[in-house]
Amino acid sequence: MKKLLLSLLLQVFCCLPSLGWGRLGHATIAEIAERHLTPAARANIERYTHGTPLATYSSWMDEVVNTPPYKETLAGWHASIVTPDCRSPLYLRRLRRNCKDTVSGLDMMREMLRDYREMPDSMVLEAIKCIVHMVGDFHCPAHVRYTDEHNELKYPVTFFGKETTLHAVWDTGLIQKYSGLVYTDYKEYADRLDTWSRREQRRVSKGWAREWFEDCARDVRPYIRTVPEGAELGQEFVDGHIALAELELRKAAYQLAKALNTIFG
Repeated sequence: MKKLLLSLLLQVFCCLPSLGWGRLGHATIAEIAERHLTPAARANIERYTHGTPLATYSSWMDEVVNTPPYKETLAGWHASIVTPDCRSPLYLRRLRRNCKDTVSGLDMMREMLRDYREMPDSMVLEAIKCIVHMVGDFHCPAHVRYTDEHNELKYPVTFFGKETTLHAVWDTGLIQKYSGLVYTDYKEYADRLDTWSRREQRRVSKGWAREWFEDCARDVRPYIRTVPEGAELGQEFVDGHIALAELELRKAAYQLAKALNTIFG
């Protein structure tokens, strides 16, 4: 019965619709996190990855987003929700998302993997892929849901003369425009961002998923509804918003390291 439950949970989380940071952002988060694994966590994880970089798996959930039958049945797992004052208690996630959210997901993954040594290797590997992606997802400003502001940001804007959505600007356009990098340069971007002291890393990694998400929601809140539909965005937008994007990328990276070290260390 326990193996059946774990299998069902994994089927849910392996194919969650998730469109957070683009490949550059997710890969950078994973690369930084991998650099901060403990020796024990690294060894235990490599038993399942066989040395494949975590960045390789970081967008896997996005790649399976349209795989039947999950497209219709599992929509919504890529974000989480908070109250206007940025609290995300369990009752709210149950009421508004039926616990189909990244915060509840990371909690369930942690519980599921308590006995990971007794699980099939393929199942553990797929769980690792999900964790690597989910921690990054709930740090994307377009993935923070408020009870008074949906904030999906899927409305049209123009970004440096090209038609897109504000959601896509946050996902990919902003950090690529600022960094001048593409997915294959994620190690270079990780070098740029992985500059926080161990003290700073410990500070932002205190707690677990709920605390991390609530902290992100507080960061994002001032930026809600600052860009109208149809806005023409350019360098001024990049200069005014890149600090938030890179703050969340860093937090996601160090918190992902904490999550993996906690589960596998």
